[in-house]
Amino acid sequence: MSDKDYIFRAYVVNTQAYDTGERDAGAWLYFPPGKADVAPLFEKIALPPGAKPDMYFMDDYVSNIEGLRPLLPMYGDIDELAELARGLHDLSQYERGKLDAVQSSPMRLTSLEQFREYPWNVDYFCLEPMIHSDAALGWSWLRQQGLTDIPESCREAIDPEPFGRYVREKENGVFTEQGYLIRSADEWRRERPEPAREEKQSLKVRLKQIQNEQHATRDMKPENPKKHGPEL
Repeated sequence: MSDKDYIFRAYVVNTQAYDTGERDAGAWLYFPPGKADVAPLFEKIALPPGAKPDMYFMDDYVSNIEGLRPLLPMYGDIDELAELARGLHDLSQYERGKLDAVQSSPMRLTSLEQFREYPWNVDYFCLEPMIHSDAALGWSWLRQQGLTDIPESCREAIDPEPFGRYVREKENGVFTEQGYLIRSADEWRRERPEPAREEKQSLKVRLKQIQNEQHATRDMKPENPKKHGPEL
């Protein structure tokens, strides 16, 4: 896994070996780990394939997401950490950029639970990647209001910066390296929403539909065709 692909990496240490004085009883594991990554790591640090969390600990972390490293636990469960990392790793490029913007702003996530819940709360924040100043924000606002369809000669008389500053202060927005960031009107959801299920029609309803289709087909049959040519 390349340096850009992983969310964080942990230095996993064999607890018993460390307690008996072996200070070099650990190895790095990249998160999210692949299916074949954990067993070789356990073997390398002299742990059985199904090692439990009380048999190892995380001596150090390195993270590609600002603010995440201090929240990662020393005594963590590799499976739970893998689930956390996988959720963040599977974000789209835009949503990952938005998370970077959030973490560089006063809106930053401050708990491990928030990082875990972020993948289903991406719409809690809005990011405009091309806007980095009050002037740019002002022009964006003017365009949204339909106020830019004016002669080019008159546009120089418009100062968009006060408009942008007003909008930013009203929305409590901030400028980041990734763009202009605000909170949306969505509420933060603690629980992962259930995927939408396609309701299956009952057998009775399906039979009724079939009967209706059959009746419609019969009604559409043409009457007795007219004969062409002279009658005999």
